[in-house]
Amino acid sequence: MKDYKRILSAVIASIVVSSADAASSSIEARSLGMGNVHVATADIATAPFANPGMLAFQRSRDDFSLLLGVGAFLMDQGGVVDKISDYQTAYDNFVSDPAGNLDEGQKAVAIAQSLEGDIIAPDASALFSTGFSGEKWAFAVSARADAVAAGTVTNISQSVTELNDPTKNILELEGVLTNEIGASLARNFQFFGRKLAVGVKPKYVKVDNIHLSESISTIDTDLGDLIDNSSNDLGDYTTVDIGAVMGLTEHTQIGLVATNLISHKVNYVTSSGVPATLTFDTQARLGLAYRSNLLTIGIDLDLLENDALLTSQSFEALKSQFVSMGGEFNLFDFMQFRLGAQKNLASGIVEAAKDPLYTAGLGFWFGFNLDLAIVTQNDSLGGFLQSGFRF
Repeated sequence: MKDYKRILSAVIASIVVSSADAASSSIEARSLGMGNVHVATADIATAPFANPGMLAFQRSRDDFSLLLGVGAFLMDQGGVVDKISDYQTAYDNFVSDPAGNLDEGQKAVAIAQSLEGDIIAPDASALFSTGFSGEKWAFAVSARADAVAAGTVTNISQSVTELNDPTKNILELEGVLTNEIGASLARNFQFFGRKLAVGVKPKYVKVDNIHLSESISTIDTDLGDLIDNSSNDLGDYTTVDIGAVMGLTEHTQIGLVATNLISHKVNYVTSSGVPATLTFDTQARLGLAYRSNLLTIGIDLDLLENDALLTSQSFEALKSQFVSMGGEFNLFDFMQFRLGAQKNLASGIVEAAKDPLYTAGLGFWFGFNLDLAIVTQNDSLGGFLQSGFRF
């Protein structure tokens, strides 16, 4: 495994094979380029995913939108991908001549032991929305498919004699897949001389899970088939998001969004026979923004600490409470430059997860919109690409 693509392909393949999704690390490309700021900065195309109230709080003359997007992200704070690649090289050298390459076997054992406690967490997303914004009312229909997973190496070899044991050095990858379809409705009012918009988004969510288990010596083989064979339908549920935004001055506004107001729990048994629970809790985020025709600047804060969606105790360190900040510079409505950063404030997370995550993005108008974003943090790398129309 020489790069990130093979593990990312496992999650992307899971969307195609299972037609499913899960909670993603980003809303969409425009928000991601600004550090995942979105509560009070969303445009008409991105509001259904960011804050339904923003549908009825637009400064531009755009009243129709169509958006299509795809993205993928890989968190690899311990350098798991590189370690597995080095392990495979040493392991292959050892098994080709165990007596002559004993040092390669010892190297493989050392690399396997260095993987203890390391986490790799890939996710991928696909989304669609279309909406209309009038003078008072606005509505949109949206759908998204996300997959999020996290893996860690278990039952690690303690000696060269255990390298050929098929129960040793197993990458256990736990994943959640969800499909979401929502309908957003928003209206704006005058409130003590200030514009106030409120929106609601009822949504239907289908949930699946996967549990992938394979030796790190062969993890790059038939991952799509493994995910397909390991998928498990966990049912569906309905819930609602609600959001609001209010103008403070001519160019500043404050927004609040709450998602999954009707929380939901899914109890199931993993493929390894362990009882588990997925919890889709209510989440709340506050945002403050400055917006003009030339510049948009925003800051968002999660008001609640969000537990990791994945159930294994190995992944408790993936919980989050983000503060995000970023901006967008608009050049003649033809090109937008975006920069941002996001920091995890949650307690009890690993040290590497406390490092800021940096993002950058570009937007273009070619008669249609094209937005792209990249994100990086230590050994983590991701990107998002989307296109659509606004007029």
